[in-house]
Amino acid sequence: MKTRLSLAVVAALLTLPGCMNQEIHEYSPKWDSWMGSSKDDRIKDMGIPTKCHSFKDGGEVCEWSVPQQDGRQDLIGLTFNPKGQVCQWSYRGFYGMQKSKQSC
Repeated sequence: MKTRLSLAVVAALLTLPGCMNQEIHEYSPKWDSWMGSSKDDRIKDMGIPTKCHSFKDGGEVCEWSVPQQDGRQDLIGLTFNPKGQVCQWSYRGFYGMQKSKQSC
């Protein structure tokens, strides 16, 4: 439940004009802290993902939609390795795209 509130705060802050890179970079450490956590942990904190795709190697990518006050949707994507652990995050939305430095 805490992370749902955190995502709402992230979403609200990302809508402020002129805060694009500052706000994304401000939340990168939070998103980086998810590395190595399980899909179950993320779902407990963030709710059911909007959509997921499984890869042949057993990995998976899931997206969570973050509704904004103006009606648009930003997306937080998490890629899970075959062991079910987060190995990469991505943001896609009004401010463009950004990915974690770490990748799968």
